[in-house]
Amino acid sequence: MTFWILAGVMAALLVVALLWPLLRARAAAPSAADYDRAVYRDQLRELEQDRLRGLIDDVEAEAARREIERRLLQTESGTAATASSGGSRWRRRMALALVVVLPPALGLGLYLELGTPGLPGLPLAGRDPGGPAELALLVDRLQQRTADRPEDIEAHLILAQLFERSGRFDDAALRYRTAIALIEGQGEVPAGLHAALGEALVAAAGGQVGREARLAFAAAIEADPGNSRARYFAGLAMAQDGRLQDAIDVWQGLAADSPADAPWLPVLRQQIARAAQELGIEPPPLAQPQAPLGQPPAEQSPGPSAAEVEAARNMTPQERMAFIRSMVDQLTTRLEAEPADPDGWLRLARAHAVLRENDRAEAALVRAEAEIAALPEGSPERTAFAQRLEELRRQLP
Repeated sequence: MTFWILAGVMAALLVVALLWPLLRARAAAPSAADYDRAVYRDQLRELEQDRLRGLIDDVEAEAARREIERRLLQTESGTAATASSGGSRWRRRMALALVVVLPPALGLGLYLELGTPGLPGLPLAGRDPGGPAELALLVDRLQQRTADRPEDIEAHLILAQLFERSGRFDDAALRYRTAIALIEGQGEVPAGLHAALGEALVAAAGGQVGREARLAFAAAIEADPGNSRARYFAGLAMAQDGRLQDAIDVWQGLAADSPADAPWLPVLRQQIARAAQELGIEPPPLAQPQAPLGQPPAEQSPGPSAAEVEAARNMTPQERMAFIRSMVDQLTTRLEAEPADPDGWLRLARAHAVLRENDRAEAALVRAEAEIAALPEGSPERTAFAQRLEELRRQLP
């Protein structure tokens, strides 16, 4: 309703601004006929004075008076023509007024008849800026940019990420290789970039860790021995080679070095359990992860975090979506039954954010904020949860 009021006021002001110069009354300037009439009347007065003073006789005065009166009558006929032109000016003004008023009036009528004025607005957070058309347009622009400037590392990296998003993993790997080659000419390549190349190669190979991917992960570990993604895939390569116990040891070490909310922990549990089953042994307990930075040591709430959802990257798309949805639904059900859990609401918000369900993420943050407010003021738990809440809010669009 507010929109319609503002739109109506703005349209009215615009119409008034356009019509005012056309419709306002203007002071009429004296016409030539008015000037002539004034001159002829003065001549008649002067003629009468000259006759009375005897400067001219009565016959000459009568002839001159008739000539002046004839000219005066001619100016009176011009007045009628002026009135007629005034009427035509008024008609022109009315035509201009209709031209100004009719288009917006017709447009409004057509919109009310054919449009959907009652349709609620779509918040920016609820829009999907990454649809297929927008993605294809962005890819085309970036490809043109890299063609014009082959040394543009940023464009190559963005293209690689877009290709990964659209499932074009071979193209993504090509862009990562190009970026790595360009960076090598300037200095040291970050470990994360080597790991990204390896992961794209694994995805292109259907989950198999091939030779080039292993070299990429090895380069990542050499650059950063603690790189978690490279360590995970190094263990996966061992498992695919039949070195199951070595793979379990690598994943156990990764779990021990990981924070409690690390994105790869659920996948590590799954992979360790699978490797142990193939070995015919009981799955060893996962090494106790470190407490997340800024969070007090406490029992972790069950349910998915945004990081845990992101960790399902090595599954097929169908398995990944089923995994994500099942865990989100489980956490949602538990929080509806036990809402006094700020950590659970924060984890649910992060999961919805990863799924790009920003409205639901914001709703979960509102619930988390209410539960955080119920904690003792000044307590470490309240401070830590409040920090996490603000971080999540900043991440939402």
